Amino acid sequence: MSGLLRVKLRRDLRVSWSRFVLMVVAIAVSLTVFGGMLNAWAAIGRETSGAYMSTGPASATIVLDRGVTPERMAAVTAAARTRPGVLEATGRTQFEGAVEVGGKVLDVPLQVFVAAADDPMRMVKFDVGQEGRWPPSEGEVLLGADSLALLGVAVGDSVTVRGPGGQLPRLRVAGTVYDPGLAPSPQEQRGRGYLSTAALGRPALLDQVKLQIADPGGREPSRDRDAVVAAATEVGDWLRREQGLTVAEIQVPQPYAHPHQWQSDVLLLSLMAGGAAALLLSTILVANMLNTLFTQQIPQIGIMKAIGARSGTIGRYYLVMTLLVAALATLIALGPAIWIGRALLGTLLTTLGIQPESLAAPWWAYVVILVAGLGLPPLAALPPLVKAGRTTVRAAIDHRGVESTPGGLLARLSRIPRLDRGLLMALRNTVRRPARFWLAAGLLATAGAVFVAGMSLEAGANAVTEEQAAQRTWDVELRLGSPAATDAVIGAVRRVPGVTRVEGLRTEPVGVAGPFGFPVTRTYPDQGHGRITLTAGVTPSLKLLEGRRLNPGETGAVLISQTARKNTVPGLAAGDSVRLFIGGRPTSWRVAGVVEERGGAGVYVTAEGLAAATGRSQEADQLRVFTAGHDEATRDAVAAAVGRAATAAGFTVESASSISRSEAVSAGHMGPLLLVLLGIAVPLGVLGLIGLASTMGANVLDRTREFGIMHAIGARPRAVRRIVVAEGLLLALAGCVAAIVPALVLTWLLGAGLGNLFMSAPLPYRISAPAAGIWLLLALLGAALATDAAATRASRLTVREALAHL
Repeated sequence: MSGLLRVKLRRDLRVSWSRFVLMVVAIAVSLTVFGGMLNAWAAIGRETSGAYMSTGPASATIVLDRGVTPERMAAVTAAARTRPGVLEATGRTQFEGAVEVGGKVLDVPLQVFVAAADDPMRMVKFDVGQEGRWPPSEGEVLLGADSLALLGVAVGDSVTVRGPGGQLPRLRVAGTVYDPGLAPSPQEQRGRGYLSTAALGRPALLDQVKLQIADPGGREPSRDRDAVVAAATEVGDWLRREQGLTVAEIQVPQPYAHPHQWQSDVLLLSLMAGGAAALLLSTILVANMLNTLFTQQIPQIGIMKAIGARSGTIGRYYLVMTLLVAALATLIALGPAIWIGRALLGTLLTTLGIQPESLAAPWWAYVVILVAGLGLPPLAALPPLVKAGRTTVRAAIDHRGVESTPGGLLARLSRIPRLDRGLLMALRNTVRRPARFWLAAGLLATAGAVFVAGMSLEAGANAVTEEQAAQRTWDVELRLGSPAATDAVIGAVRRVPGVTRVEGLRTEPVGVAGPFGFPVTRTYPDQGHGRITLTAGVTPSLKLLEGRRLNPGETGAVLISQTARKNTVPGLAAGDSVRLFIGGRPTSWRVAGVVEERGGAGVYVTAEGLAAATGRSQEADQLRVFTAGHDEATRDAVAAAVGRAATAAGFTVESASSISRSEAVSAGHMGPLLLVLLGIAVPLGVLGLIGLASTMGANVLDRTREFGIMHAIGARPRAVRRIVVAEGLLLALAGCVAAIVPALVLTWLLGAGLGNLFMSAPLPYRISAPAAGIWLLLALLGAALATDAAATRASRLTVREALAHL
């Protein structure tokens, strides 16, 4: 670039500094959002996969119908390692029970994982904190690090756990455990404990055979679930034939994937797509702003060509100008993008219960950010840049600026008597440049649609919470360690003061027949995610998708949720037959209907139906207790009294708690859902206001002579200012109107997509009226602020400045 062009570049940057600042801010804001999402997405797979694989997770868990001694289990697993495709095998067990701290039974249960004291921990292992060691000594327990605060205990405190066989000896918390294979305790509202068989204080029995399975001929754990199912069922058949053991269930979750990892992946991809859309829109906005600048400099281009400048020279000059804008924006965006990416990654990993090794993104993510920041703006500006460089001297001399002929509607409006001429002029000027108008209005409409959709999504999520709360009409839940006669346990609880009604129900994990006739499920090690639960005794008040509801006392019929159907037999329909394994035994049922269930996979039958299918009398392992008062204090008092009454009557109580715990679990899973779009709406809103400010600034420059004439014929500065501000407000109003249909469609699409992602069912369709009103006020206020500089300039323009304008 010659010295004269460098002088011109400095002059152009100085004269049009505000426009260049807007360009830099537009690119920097969008690149920051895109870069932050990209950095987090690029690193989360590495961290989750590394943490989850560090535990040596099992490919499959074979659950036996009854436990065996650690010595027998050691012999079985040693023989299982010789089976085809089996890399490693070990025996475990687990249970869930009430936990007592300081003489008080907590509402939060404790899920306890038990391994043999001499388990080598070659698989399904966990890291022990600095304050503990494996195996813990007799009378000691290790707790998950994130369970301490939930349970209100510290290392060195003592706890009492009620297991399926009764109360365990008092246990001292000897240390903490980091187990990235499980979802966080606060999110699940469940503590996690780790015991060796020596600490149980009674003969220990192990009922889980955990396997690591490789592909045929391989030595690495398989990621093909079908291959894992085939190998695991073959081992199950071998256990039945040669070891004399009965298989109750074979659990095969998605191989080597954290139970919440796919949600985080999709969430980040959604955010990154929004960031990419913002980056694309900002690039188009900058290209439009540069095109306006090039158009305004057509007379200067003609002068440069008249004194010998060539098209290539002029093109390179404007390319350097564009590159300077892109480079400065990229430099500004790089630091915040790295910070946002690391902060978002840390937050998501916390929701997964994973401690990161490093928050740094891989090198290629930074390369993508640099290429996008430095490459997209010049690429988008190339067409107007080439067009400007090819402008001839004759075309420059003939350039008259922007011409406008009022359309038919505006012409008819102008003939209406007493219509404010200033408002009419503002309306005409708003649509004077259609491309510029639609760009600014489109940016505002996009931001408004995303904002309203995000707030409406929150309204839909709140509707789910209210719907679930309305369905939970009971106040206290009592869970027993083992099933008991329904009438007996209800009779023991009904006499408790404050209890008005009691319902008994039975819950059982179920599976659908797989190879060799074994029940195969997708249940994760926490026995919650992927589990299909049969509930008998209470007909659910869930939305019916197809078929009919159960009749009172009906036998042989079942209601199945859409999630359970998807995870077992996707083609199942009302009227079809299905074989369900209950307690390891196959039973036959007819599907009466399919119901919509959010956040679970359930199968529902009547108490009479379960008794007929299993050949047992009606039993309950869970009670729903209705209380006279519905405040939390009353619920807690009744829960404690109900637990004591059931224990005194000889029943083993696993937990007795207020239903507020169930609401806390829902809130833990709903957290990420409410933040998906609001993080994107902010940068889009900034881009919209930048586009509006740019449009108004360009419009004022285009009409410099027009404003000069207005001042010459007596227009007051206040009147000119009012016209320009009215233009900005009309443009913002047009953007809000244009956002109506996209907001409605986007709310429906996201409610369906994210609802199915997080809760296995679409969110209720809700449009947030307050969100629409808030956005309208924000858009109009932003428009007034964005047009302030342009309105001030137009109102202070002198006739001499207008005549001197090229």
